[in-house]
Amino acid sequence: MTHLLPTAALVAASATLALTGCVGNSDAGPTARKATSTSTTTVPRRTTETTEAHRPAQFSSFGSSRLMFFAECPDLLAYVQGEALQRVTAWGLDGGPWGYYGGGGVVPMMESSRNSTTTAPAMADTGAVSAPIANEVPTFSGTNTQEIGVDEGDIVETDGTHVFVASRDGVRIVDVAGSQVTAKLDVPDGGHQLLLDGTRLLVTTQPYAGIDTVVSLYDVSDVSSPTLMRRSHLEGRLIAARAIDGTARLVLTSSLATRLPFVRPDQFGLDENRALQRNKEIISESTVDDWMPRSFDEAGDGSIGEIFNTLDCSSVAAPSEFAGLGVSWIATVDLRGDGQPIGSAGIISNGDTVYASSTSIYLATVPWDWYQPLNGVAPSQSPPPTLIHKFSLGEGGTASYIASGEVPGQLLNQFSMSEYEGDLRVATTTFNWNGEQTPSSAIRVLRADGNELVQIGVIDGLGKTEQIYAVRFLGTQGYVVTFRQTDPLYVINLSDPTAPTLTGELKIPGYSAYLHPVGDGLLLGVGQDASDQGRVQGTQLSLFDVHDPANPLRLSTLPIGGYSEAEWDHHAFLFWPEDGTIVLPVSPGWNNCGPAVDCLAGGLTSQFGGVVVAQLQGNELVGRGTISHETGNNNGCWNPLQRSLAIGSELVTIGADQMQFTDRATLVARDSVQWGDAEQYGCYWYVD
Repeated sequence: MTHLLPTAALVAASATLALTGCVGNSDAGPTARKATSTSTTTVPRRTTETTEAHRPAQFSSFGSSRLMFFAECPDLLAYVQGEALQRVTAWGLDGGPWGYYGGGGVVPMMESSRNSTTTAPAMADTGAVSAPIANEVPTFSGTNTQEIGVDEGDIVETDGTHVFVASRDGVRIVDVAGSQVTAKLDVPDGGHQLLLDGTRLLVTTQPYAGIDTVVSLYDVSDVSSPTLMRRSHLEGRLIAARAIDGTARLVLTSSLATRLPFVRPDQFGLDENRALQRNKEIISESTVDDWMPRSFDEAGDGSIGEIFNTLDCSSVAAPSEFAGLGVSWIATVDLRGDGQPIGSAGIISNGDTVYASSTSIYLATVPWDWYQPLNGVAPSQSPPPTLIHKFSLGEGGTASYIASGEVPGQLLNQFSMSEYEGDLRVATTTFNWNGEQTPSSAIRVLRADGNELVQIGVIDGLGKTEQIYAVRFLGTQGYVVTFRQTDPLYVINLSDPTAPTLTGELKIPGYSAYLHPVGDGLLLGVGQDASDQGRVQGTQLSLFDVHDPANPLRLSTLPIGGYSEAEWDHHAFLFWPEDGTIVLPVSPGWNNCGPAVDCLAGGLTSQFGGVVVAQLQGNELVGRGTISHETGNNNGCWNPLQRSLAIGSELVTIGADQMQFTDRATLVARDSVQWGDAEQYGCYWYVD
């Protein structure tokens, strides 16, 4: 019997903005603190102050009851030490031998990548670059994003003449007209996200080994000879990358469990008791520098600069409910400047969900050990809440803390939050992790009142016994899909934020996992068809008419079959409004369509998938065909197509090792380009 080991999902994700450090003394009020929180030009200093391990942490007056900034470095250290001492085990801060990460001692930041072929210095002073010129009529599609004007990091970018595509071993620049690779950017192996601003390309890399994120800024004005302007290493795992008006914001989570030289019981001369005691001593003897995330620059020749802490103590806060022994922190990169990342602010929590509008950022966290017994206290049996912190964006990548709030239940993803006229709409599902509470969903509206995000409106009781599968907020309307056996599409009127109302409901088999507006009053759903018993039967497109909020209708469906990455990654979805073209990648064979149903995915000639092409013709979804790349070989590798673009009259379909250019009207391929072979990119062997 053979099993296919599936490819690991490439880093794709959700929203982020830079936060500015809040400084001052404990006597300063909120107004004074805000006034001093707009400077990000100073490189964060190293802090070496120590404190007693058991002294209580003191918080500044700035912040709400749910997010507390530290008054001084000793207070930050006292908080981290106190929380760590409650949770440390004989194996460190990961709870046991199976959770142990990285062996004893400090886990180093990734060694210099050293494989860059460029000789440009890490801090090349090339001056600012002009903003990209906007086309009055777009001739090519870009990254599919949640909010207009907020770019999202993805594995593919384009300027309409060249496509920038990230593979595990680097980033290639492909000339569309010539169907050829013009250059390869040598970045460390790993998962990449790209942000393109005019002639500046930012590549963020999460190496497969190591605990850092590598940030490389390139000048790509000469696509045959791009120039590395700066390469920096930031400690932590990248959660998301976003860009607004030439400023990139990166949100990272740095694990505190890897920072201290913890011992283990299986080391010579140690047992459980001795190892636990030594680990507690290590925590008590630690300094602030031992906990805060770090950064360093790497020159073009591979040499590295000084390692320094990225955050001031005064720019770090903690939620009132413990949210994990990690630091979720924000780095800002000026894409039109020299590309130096500036650490802006941090929250003692593990990163969860981040949403960004063009003016605000919201960071959501969930209490980390809500169900874990701690110091003899029984775990909570009520569902954990979600804490949400709002920051307002300023010029030059700055931001100011505004307020914090709390909502019951958990978010689905970044689409669960949406800002409209200063208010935040939040969709959550509430249920016990132990399954003792019946799931139910709600939409709440939060508004800043002082330093609190106060609930001003709510509608709950949606989808009892079900959970949210898709959310989309469009203007004053909200659309929520819940699922267990059927797919209720709920239409919510949010025109009065203090009194949201359920105006309509449509129950149909299956579910939609992604909702996309495709015209006035029309909504397209990407999801799975299902039997009356709730058994999924393959990818399906659904067209909904929501002109009448009281009477939503499903106008058309298109059975596709298989599974599509677009269900969980909206970057994989393409809708081209110029002619209504719809493209999404599909891996066939996972779920077949129902009996006597002709699946569109059945036309794929490769057992490893391709893309299906559909079209919105008026109020009807029409299947137009499929695109498979014939350049691959069937050698036991699963190497699916991942993205598609509309450029001029063509569709560009993209995999990790290949690209094809197909006429959008006829679906006849013009040309293709391939680099390496499938075994180098996304190949996961069949294992006996």
